[in-house]
This record gives sequence, structure tokens and C-alpha cells, in this order.
Amino acid sequence: MIQNILIAVLIVLIVGTIVYFQQKLNKKALEFEKKVKEIEKNSEKRELEFASSQAKEIILDAKNKALEIERTAEKKDFEIQKLIVENEQKLSQKQEIINQKLTDIESHEKRAKEIKEEVERIRIELSQKLEDVSSLSKEDAKKLLLDQIDKDLVNDKAKRIKDFEDEIKLKSDDISKEILIDTMEKTVSEYIGSATTSIIELPNDDIKGKIIGKEGRNIRAFEKATGVDLIVDDIPGSITISCFDPLRREVGIIAMKKLIEDKRIHPGKIEEMVKKAREDVSKEIRKFGEKVAYDAGINGLRPELISLLGRMKYRYSYGQNVATHSLEMVQIAANLAESMNANIYLAKKCALFHDIGKVMTAEQEGSHVEIGAEIARKYGLEDEVINAIFAHHDMAEPSCIESAITKIADKISASRPGARNNSAEMYSTRIKKLEDTVREFSEVEEAYAIYAGREVRVIVKSDLVDDARMKLLSYEIAKKVEKENTYPGTVQITLIRETRSTVKAK
Repeated sequence: MIQNILIAVLIVLIVGTIVYFQQKLNKKALEFEKKVKEIEKNSEKRELEFASSQAKEIILDAKNKALEIERTAEKKDFEIQKLIVENEQKLSQKQEIINQKLTDIESHEKRAKEIKEEVERIRIELSQKLEDVSSLSKEDAKKLLLDQIDKDLVNDKAKRIKDFEDEIKLKSDDISKEILIDTMEKTVSEYIGSATTSIIELPNDDIKGKIIGKEGRNIRAFEKATGVDLIVDDIPGSITISCFDPLRREVGIIAMKKLIEDKRIHPGKIEEMVKKAREDVSKEIRKFGEKVAYDAGINGLRPELISLLGRMKYRYSYGQNVATHSLEMVQIAANLAESMNANIYLAKKCALFHDIGKVMTAEQEGSHVEIGAEIARKYGLEDEVINAIFAHHDMAEPSCIESAITKIADKISASRPGARNNSAEMYSTRIKKLEDTVREFSEVEEAYAIYAGREVRVIVKSDLVDDARMKLLSYEIAKKVEKENTYPGTVQITLIRETRSTVKAK
């Protein structure tokens, strides 16, 4: 019984304890739930405050940026407005200048019209006065006025030519003298003379009979085969070979020396030796042509041009060897080109080939200038070289400075002492032609070439030539002499005008 009461008490205690703890747990749960709600409430509040703070910052930043953009836009707008104002001011100024110029132009046009009307009025008055004073018709007065104008123009033209010459002389004399003197000092040339005969020494006089042959048949065969004249009786112990063609003469000399050495002289042997001599001369031409090209410093030439250069060895002009003259010109042209900053190689090439036509003048019709230009075109030489060939004899104007240098070099080489050997007949013909050229002018009374044709003294008709006309006439005479005459160096034209008054005292 007591045991059941204890058990019941224990159960009551246990249940009471459970209830107590259950109530306590429920109370804790309520408190916890309350705290959770408070925490949630506080959290939401903080989130809202944070979001609000972020939104305020974004709005503030956006306002700042908007303000900055607005300020930038205002600044740009201000600058644009300022630029517009400045451009408007400039346009306004330009418009004022244009308006002023238009006003000036209108003023000038008005003034020009007034001057024109004044000139026309004066001309009419002068025309009327001329008719009244001189009893001339309008046409006669007009002719008189035009004649006066022509005379004034001649005077003005002569004055302009003189001023131009003086200006050119002042600027170019010193420079040109220095260049030419320097070039000539650097050029050292031998004095070369041509000959038309060559003498061959014989081992004995007995061989003369073999050279002559029966009834002179060997001489005839030799002259026919070589184209030279053979003279055997003039000088004891020697024979003379004569020919104006140095190339044929050279073939004859070599062939004759071979015949004398062989001692078997007859028409068949003569033909054989002449053939061998021609082959030897061809080899010598080739060899000499290569030497000329090498000495001139020109490379890459075609074999045909090399052979033509080699033939210069046997060609003379005015007693001057063409090869020596051309190489001398190469040296002069190189010095001139260096002084003038021109193309030295091209100047040397122009100088080397300027007389190439002379080696073919005996075989082709035409002047050596035309033949030379044809050769240059045929073998592909430069246009400048072709122009130099024409220009050095005034058949064309120099197209480049190298062509002009070639012309100058030719004058220097041809005019140096001993360069050319003119005969008395050629000299007389040249002097006479020079004087006749000057006498063709109607205003010339007499002309005399002096100083070996270096100067022409011209006596003019004083009633036709006044002081102003003198200068112009001398210029016209000089141009005509240049065009129609060939001469080394320069020719000075000196005009003499003399007025005499003679009265007899009684």
C-alpha cells in the first residue's frame, strides 16, 4: 500500500517536473521567438537603412556627374560661341577688305578710263596740230608717228641688250674664266700634225727593180690592191707611199714591208700580203679602239663602236688626229663637268663620240655630223650624245649641260696653238667668207678681218647707223657670223662709225 503511494507520489513528482520543465521550455521558446522577431525586425531596419544610404550615394553621385556634364557642356558651348564670334569678326574684316579692294578697282577703272579718254583727246589734238603745222595728211602723220615709235623701240631694244650683256658679263666673266683657265691648265696635249706620205727604207737599191716589176706591173698591182701611190725614184735607198687616206696608207706600208722581207714580189704575192696587211690593220684598229675607250674611261661599248673608235687613229681633220683630239676633249669635258657639277661620265661620252662620223665620211655621203648622229642612233647611244654631235657644230641647241660642255671643249681643243694645220688656201677662203658675211648687211660700208680672223673691223655707213643702232647691229652681225661660219675660238666684231665734215678755206 505504502509502496503504491510512493509510486504514485513519484509519478506525480515526475509529471509535475515534466510539466514544470515543459512550461519553462515554452516560456523560453516564447522569449526566443520574441527575440527572433526583434532580431528580424532590427535586421530589416538595418537593411533598409543601408539600402537607403546606398541609394542616396548613387543619387548624389549621379547629381555630381550630371552637374559636371552640364558644366562641360556649358564650357564647350562657350568656346563654340567664342569661335563663332571670332569667325564672324574675321569674315567681317575680310568683307571690309574685299569691299575696299572693289572700291579701289572701281576707282582704278574709272581713272584708267579717264586716262584713256585723256590720251585719246591728246592724240586727236596732236594729230590735228601735226596736220595744221606740217600740212601732213592723217595717214602721213600716222606713218611719221609710227616711224618715231619704231626708232624709240630700236633704241630701247639696244639699251636692253646692252644692259643684259653687262649683267651677264658681271656675273659670269670671273666664274667662266676661272673654270676655263683651270681646265686648260689641267690639259696637256701634244702637237700633232698629219702627213700624206710615208717613206720606207730599203735594205738595198737592188730590191727597187723587184718592186717595180717588168714594165711596172708590180707597182700597178700594188697601187690597185691598196689604193695608194707608190714612188720609187725620188729618194735613193727608199721608196715613198702617198695617200690622203691614212688607213689605206697604213695597209700599203705594212704590205710593202712584208713584201720586202719576203723578197718574192709579184702580183699574186702582192694580193696575199695586202690581204694579211688588212687583217693586221683590223686587229690594230680593234686593239687601238679598246685603248681609246679605256683611256676615256668609257665601258660597256658594243664591238662595232670599239672598231669605229680604233679607226680614229687613221683619221685626221685640219691636220689634227681625230683620236688625239677626242681624247683631249674627254679630259677637258671631264674637268669642266667637275667644275659645273654635271654628269662627268656622260660629258666624257659626249666628247668621245662627238666626231665619230669623221671615220666614215670617205665611205658615206653627208656631213660628219649627220653620219655621226646616224651611227649613235644605230648603236644605241644616249639622246644626250646624239644632241652633242649636232650641237657642237650649231646644228641644234644643246639639250643638256653635258652637250654644252662638249661644244666648249671642242672650241678649246681646236683653238689651242698647234692644234690644227690649215693651208694658206683654206685660211684665205675662211677669211674671205668671214668678210663677205659681214658685208651682206646694207648698213656696212666695208669689213676687214684681222688677227688671223680673230677680229672683224666693220666700218658702217654713218648716215644709216646712229649710236643706238650700233649695239644692235653688232649683235646681229655676230649672230650671222656664228650661224654661217666655222672657226676655232671666238671672233670679235668691232663697229666703227665715222662722221666727217670737210670745208675748203679760200
